[in-house]
Amino acid sequence: MLEIRNLYKKFNRFAMEDVNLSVLPSDYHILLGESGSGKSVLLELIAGITPVDSGTITLFGKDITYISTGKRRTGLIFQSPAIFPHLTVAQNIAFPLFRLNAAAKYERVKQLADAMGIVHLLNQKSTILSGGELQRVALARILASEPLILLLDEPLSAIDTSMKADLRGLLRSLNKRGLPVLHVTHDFEEAVALGNKIAIIDKGHIVQSGTTQEVIDNPKTTFSASFTGERNFFKGIIRDNLMVIPDKLNRKITIKLGESFQSDEASVLIRSKHITIALQEPELSNLNNFKGVISAINPKKDGYQICIDTGLNLYAYITDESFDKMHLSEGTIVWASFKASAVEVIL
Repeated sequence: MLEIRNLYKKFNRFAMEDVNLSVLPSDYHILLGESGSGKSVLLELIAGITPVDSGTITLFGKDITYISTGKRRTGLIFQSPAIFPHLTVAQNIAFPLFRLNAAAKYERVKQLADAMGIVHLLNQKSTILSGGELQRVALARILASEPLILLLDEPLSAIDTSMKADLRGLLRSLNKRGLPVLHVTHDFEEAVALGNKIAIIDKGHIVQSGTTQEVIDNPKTTFSASFTGERNFFKGIIRDNLMVIPDKLNRKITIKLGESFQSDEASVLIRSKHITIALQEPELSNLNNFKGVISAINPKKDGYQICIDTGLNLYAYITDESFDKMHLSEGTIVWASFKASAVEVIL
């Protein structure tokens, strides 16, 4: 596991101060923050590209704070992968394998290329590859060096939308095979799709860290709340046109989807503006209807944010007029409803 304790680094107009973070062996840990918040700097400090001023970095029990970058076994991949343009894909992947003989090197390159789905590209030069293919090459080359943790600096931001789902699936599979990941992004949807843990960083400080659901449901600062924005994110399993989600008591709750998908792990987003509140159960068949109790009411600029505890916490916005008309208060039993077509699936 990765343990960061009391990390400090001063720059001219910016400082990383008192940074504490733990990444467990099974974690896909997202580091979320705005541009300039210190996300990339933290990865560079962990990888040894930038030296720390004080604090400790421990990786699987070994203090790596002051050892050289090449001996840390931290696999760092940037937004634009540093691929050697004059080498073929095979030669790029083989670059860290200089200690192996030719036969062993060939087998290892083929194995890694197969895992990344790029065997057909092995003899190609990197200059003709797409952004998604380049990231797969970069992943294969990093894995060849047998890292103990994967450090990803916005690896999907330059990838076409059509290829992002495939790369997300690839990254998830690497993590499930036992490789911990610390993934930097400013994209909250990406964070929810991939991470089981989230740390939010602001101006060089970790302002909140916890499970994805904890950070969404209980933002500890106004920054966390404003950055996460929509709070109706849920992880579960897709089965045809249904999303099956465990609630707080580990009961299975099903949400109707607007179309069918292959069975897989996924996340869904239901935007607050698409959730309606009623005192009686709606009868339309295309709606997802959930009975619950109002557990929180938060005044907003143009109305109220209502939290309905249905087993899942569903957040809806309601106008002042509707709020007064229905005489809502904490403890009121209501129905929260939304169309199947309003459910956004994030693969």
